[in-house]
Amino acid sequence: GNAFLQKFVCAETQAEVLKSMTLIDTPGVLSGEKQRIGRNYDMSEVCKWFAERSDLILILFDAHKLDISDELKEVMANLRGHDDKIRIVLNKSDQVTPKQLMRVYGALMWNLGKVLRTPEVTRIYISSFWHRPYAEPGAVNHELFD
Repeated sequence: GNAFLQKFVCAETQAEVLKSMTLIDTPGVLSGEKQRIGRNYDMSEVCKWFAERSDLILILFDAHKLDISDELKEVMANLRGHDDKIRIVLNKSDQVTPKQLMRVYGALMWNLGKVLRTPEVTRIYISSFWHRPYAEPGAVNHELFD
């Protein structure tokens, strides 16, 4: 509705690859009611609206922040029926050691299994998406990222 549109921002850039796609970057979903004060729209309904019009949905998790908040659970519930479009991405994977990466990956799979309620194991894509060289702790995993 209007509450969301008042906060919606658009940016355009000249790039050949973008002529055939539109990227929507929603704010991260928050945990706790206190963090959502001032947001006068329903984030899960906004995500549902976009999901119905999308060909692909990327859900990014930070290697250091695997929290699945109540709001994210609501968003995931509203995305049911669009499972074939959803891709889970574990970002900033270069910022953890290989041993930590295995733990983080396993914990994310465990947490998602409880939320997604699917009999199949969820595929998680791992990488580090930024313009800098890979960070030292996980740089040895570069073959997994490239």
